[in-house]
Amino acid sequence: MITPASSAQRQPSTPTPHSPPGTPHFGGAHPSAGAESWYLTGHLRDEDGADHTWAVGLLRHRDTGDPADEPGYRLYVLHRGPDGNSCGTWITPAALRALRRTIDSDELLDPRVRRALSEALAQGPMLPDRLLRGPVTASPEGLDLRVGDVASLRREDDGTFRLSFREETHFELLLTPVKPAATEAEPAGDSAGEDGAAGFASLFLPRLDVRGTLRTGEGTTKRVAGQAWFQHGRRTGHDSGPRTPVPAAHTWTWAGLHLDNGWEISATAQLPESPDTDSAVLARATAVAPDGAVSHHAMSWEPLRHWTSLATLNTYPTAVRLSVPDLELHLDVTAPRTPHEVRTFIVGRAFWESPATARGTMDGLPATGTAVLRTIPNNTIDDIEGYMRRGHGIARAEAAAVYPDTAADITGVDLLAGTHDGTRLDATAHARLHQALAAPVLHLLNKPGRSWRAYVAGSVLCLLDTDPEPYRPLTAATEILHTSALVIDDVQDGSTTRRGLPSVHEVFGTAAAITAGTLGYYTFDPLLQRVPQADAATMLRVYQLYLRAMRAAHAGQALDLAGHHSAFDEAIESGDPTALLEQIRTTHRLKTGMLVRSTAEVAAILGGADVAQLAAICDYFENVGLAYQISDDVADLYGMATPAAYRQGVVVRTPALDLINGAVTYPVAHAIGLLDAPDRRRLHRALQVRSEADVADAAELLMSCGALTACLEEARGMVDRTWEVLDPLLPHTPHKAMARALGWYAAHRGPENDHVPG
Repeated sequence: MITPASSAQRQPSTPTPHSPPGTPHFGGAHPSAGAESWYLTGHLRDEDGADHTWAVGLLRHRDTGDPADEPGYRLYVLHRGPDGNSCGTWITPAALRALRRTIDSDELLDPRVRRALSEALAQGPMLPDRLLRGPVTASPEGLDLRVGDVASLRREDDGTFRLSFREETHFELLLTPVKPAATEAEPAGDSAGEDGAAGFASLFLPRLDVRGTLRTGEGTTKRVAGQAWFQHGRRTGHDSGPRTPVPAAHTWTWAGLHLDNGWEISATAQLPESPDTDSAVLARATAVAPDGAVSHHAMSWEPLRHWTSLATLNTYPTAVRLSVPDLELHLDVTAPRTPHEVRTFIVGRAFWESPATARGTMDGLPATGTAVLRTIPNNTIDDIEGYMRRGHGIARAEAAAVYPDTAADITGVDLLAGTHDGTRLDATAHARLHQALAAPVLHLLNKPGRSWRAYVAGSVLCLLDTDPEPYRPLTAATEILHTSALVIDDVQDGSTTRRGLPSVHEVFGTAAAITAGTLGYYTFDPLLQRVPQADAATMLRVYQLYLRAMRAAHAGQALDLAGHHSAFDEAIESGDPTALLEQIRTTHRLKTGMLVRSTAEVAAILGGADVAQLAAICDYFENVGLAYQISDDVADLYGMATPAAYRQGVVVRTPALDLINGAVTYPVAHAIGLLDAPDRRRLHRALQVRSEADVADAAELLMSCGALTACLEEARGMVDRTWEVLDPLLPHTPHKAMARALGWYAAHRGPENDHVPG
């Protein structure tokens, strides 16, 4: 570490303008590098006084083990101005091929997600990424990059840089370095090791004066001026692939600060991917003094505010507090509350890039400035179930509108109880209502389930290229409906536990559970009022769909409670399970399939689906719900664990609970058609007697006769058939690939290579 500058050296001074960078060939390409990046960002003001922020990132990757391999390039261009935001992302054919190879070889990816993404990439870039067919040229001498007709970057002989880029707005900029180049300080653990593993070397120009013009899509040209930041990095050693590498379960975050006192700070941190994870933060700062002196420092980095994207379920720090004790520097870096997520698969799915403000103290004096906050999450979906569970936080936050944490939130309690129109209540009513109506549901709502139903709401909007953010309350409506149904189901089934907790009726009593659980069905109305309102006819249709789904769910529950024992007895005698299977399908379709269909249908209507898309979306997600219920019947035999975990004695709940309760399930029905008469009678006896020995005998029959394989094949078949209809009707996006992976998950919860024994 370079010795920190003294207090005297840290005092502001006037930098020498237009001084050339200390590295004569700053930014020049390194053909031997496995990966290389050029990143420029800045703040501009046009001649009318309007502010603009922009960023250009060019990433090059090549296989260092194959010198003949053609380099691949990825480019993104961002612009935010008074007329809104624009973003363009491009990828060359070589980079696309390399990206697919990386996906195929990524053993950390959930196998269903890996397969879906690989099949999607085989068809071309996933929107909004576009294929860059024009040539990308890089001069072997100095810096001269031309990326088709989209962007160019050239270093002139006098040390200035000329940058041209376009998205909706075309910029022509001249960048003049004010200070020499500096070496970036990376967080500990990110450099190359002795084994030759990839390390990252980075230089940056901390401050450049910018002059130039912007031309809008309407052809209007304006002069602009401001300041910029320029980073040039390269990865040495053996690089693993074309995606930006981020350590597992970590988020890479960077802030570039231009302080008004003449200092620049480059702050880099590796954070735990989940803000709730108690894990060490690796953070380093590079400081450039007004006179150009460079120093590297330990730094503390504390996220103050987070935002989770409904589109990607990535969580980003949007306000951070950084402190550099060596410099007596303490700053809050704050991004706007409006989302600044950039969704592109060229960096793994998405990243955050936004302007920010810096405010705090340095040497005890006030310090302010402008900043850029950039965050790249790990982006790897190693477990699709865990990934979808991330959405529970969004659903819970939105549910707080009607299920507040405490009775002190009078507005929320009133909305839940229907007393928000000014109904007169006594002084203790809100506390008593919260305890009677909110607390029972919160008992389960605060404990995350799989949350995949809530995920469907946002997923369908994304499938239709509709921004899901204004529709976040739909996730709460779905999650509350499901939670309320569980409260009532547990009363009717006599279940004593749910999600590892005592059932609601065990804690609050049966009568209270029924009242609170039933009320949860009616919270759809106040939550729907919180999303953008379509025309009256469309909103009426949405309400009608919800009520229809509720009636269907109750019909399915009634059939489930009635059971299928008559058809079961007949099938045992005849050996023909056809009628029994039809009965069970009907029950599952009404109880589970229709609710999932309703969630997807409401989102599709609000998202602007056409007639063909709406029909195909409804059919697909209804069958996803039905397939989930089938695989749920199979998973019950393994205690809701995978077969491999079950064989090792690791289970989530009591194995074969359905058999213990005498339920006639999908595996039981399929087994009837596969067992001979004596074994069918053994199965029949087990569901009647339900002794420990008989249940174990029945479970062994189901696992050994091929019934489980038949169940999963049926579930997979119904998902695949409906997907074939939906597939060509949707835009080619990562959301579409994830919807495909969701279907495979629903049809078989265990890993694809963990086959159920037949």
